[in-house]
Amino acid sequence: MLLHPVRLVPLAFLAVIAVGAGLLMLPAAHRTLQPEPFLAAIFTSVSAVCVTGLATVDTATFWTPFGQGVILGLIQVGGFGIMTLATLLALLVRKTIGLRGQLIAQSETHTLNFGDVRSVIFGVARIMVLFEATTAAVLTVRFWISYDHNPLTALWHGVFHAVSAFNNAGFALYSDSLISVAGDPWIIVPICAAILAGGLGFPVLIFLLRGGVRVKDWTVHMRLTIYGSLILLAAGAALFAAF
Repeated sequence: MLLHPVRLVPLAFLAVIAVGAGLLMLPAAHRTLQPEPFLAAIFTSVSAVCVTGLATVDTATFWTPFGQGVILGLIQVGGFGIMTLATLLALLVRKTIGLRGQLIAQSETHTLNFGDVRSVIFGVARIMVLFEATTAAVLTVRFWISYDHNPLTALWHGVFHAVSAFNNAGFALYSDSLISVAGDPWIIVPICAAILAGGLGFPVLIFLLRGGVRVKDWTVHMRLTIYGSLILLAAGAALFAAF
């Protein structure tokens, strides 16, 4: 009963959250014992896997580079979809996918046709790599040239914030979040673009990248997502400016 695809997805999320919390509780993952590492680890693991962006400790100072790397991995796994990732790895190793695997992948990628699952999963992986790598490249160059970071630090900051942005995770490697770079369009604009792209969701991005740019070809889901996002962005910006 527990292996039913619909039940397996939340169980997989809980398992990854538990593993992530265990790794974050290791002495190598945090710099201080205040607040209690156990509660901080549990909360941070849940927040990272479920990409909510909430934090009870300062990501920049409480966690070590190892701990920050664990958070980055949890964000990536949660954003990609745990069962989608497992199905992708099975496809790469076995070159095939069973009925249960297809049902699991469908529940994660919201596809209806069995024949579409394989192409959707690889499409999701390619899109994620494309957006995250492009954003990370721009951020890395900017951090390196303008913020006096050495190349490795600039690369780490670029990759972390690109992954966090595309997966709408909200984690940052600065104690003030991104306030210190709020006036730098070379950082803020790529991050905004990555957040918007990730927020649209993989089904919409896949359809658009496959040439579905004509409005008359859009599905109800496409229209609701794109028009809804544009309306909320415009209305939100206008309200912030007005108040």
